[in-house]
Amino acid sequence: MRQFLIRLNHMEFFSFWAFSSVTTQPLPFGVEREKHIDLLFRAFHRQIRPAGDTQDLTPVLQDRGDHEGVANAHAERKTLGKLTALRTVTSLHITARPELQGPQCVARRTYSICSENRDQLFVAVEESSCMCMQCCGPARSCSLQGFDKESECVFLFERPLRADMCCLGCCLMEIRAYTAERELIGTVHQRWSMFTPYFEVCDSEGNSSTRIQGSCCNTRCLSEQELQVVSTIGESIGRIWKKWPGYNEKCNMDHEYFGLDVPQEMSLNTKVLLLAAAFLLNHMFFEMS
Repeated sequence: MRQFLIRLNHMEFFSFWAFSSVTTQPLPFGVEREKHIDLLFRAFHRQIRPAGDTQDLTPVLQDRGDHEGVANAHAERKTLGKLTALRTVTSLHITARPELQGPQCVARRTYSICSENRDQLFVAVEESSCMCMQCCGPARSCSLQGFDKESECVFLFERPLRADMCCLGCCLMEIRAYTAERELIGTVHQRWSMFTPYFEVCDSEGNSSTRIQGSCCNTRCLSEQELQVVSTIGESIGRIWKKWPGYNEKCNMDHEYFGLDVPQEMSLNTKVLLLAAAFLLNHMFFEMS
């Protein structure tokens, strides 16, 4: 009996020692580090954003994006001025007003720009020189000023002197579009192509937004012509056309009638540049007088 009690005491002492050694030893270093990092993260999170503040930041970001969009619209309206009348336009009809009387040379031409509803939007006045008009013809250098109904200048197109027939690609046609304050809107460049007309519409930084492509049969003798306006991926988004307006008894000349069709959601800058491209194409392919 005594030996049994001694053995039982030994067993209890060993169990107590084993339990004490397990519970009193420090936790592993990895667990302590994870706990410490978690506590720091929670404290840092509470300092940046209180625990009771559960507001979603999505409306704030959306509101900031709306403010940026409104600011960009205001900047565009301030830069382009009264050209915002083109924002809802889907078709522009341009008619040249004949001013030739007898054998004299008139270096100024006037164009009427109307909407699809025949409402006159602008009047464009082309200015050149008689020598350039007679010697260079369709390749002449000229400037076009656009005026609204209040006789205020709203745009300016400038076309430098270029060669009419050039196969080397070093003197191709172009036209530049400016605001009334002489701020560059963009440029329409002719690109070298072996058989078909090819143009690029670039913004003020030189980035290409749209392209203009024509068929291999663009000659002045055709009464109706059409060039396609395509996106950078080749999708057709509009056209620039020429139509015969009919016989005119008041003057012995074929006054030009051309225009463009574009989608309403097209940007205002691109519409203005395509309007400049329509004048350039009129000089190159449409003009007969």
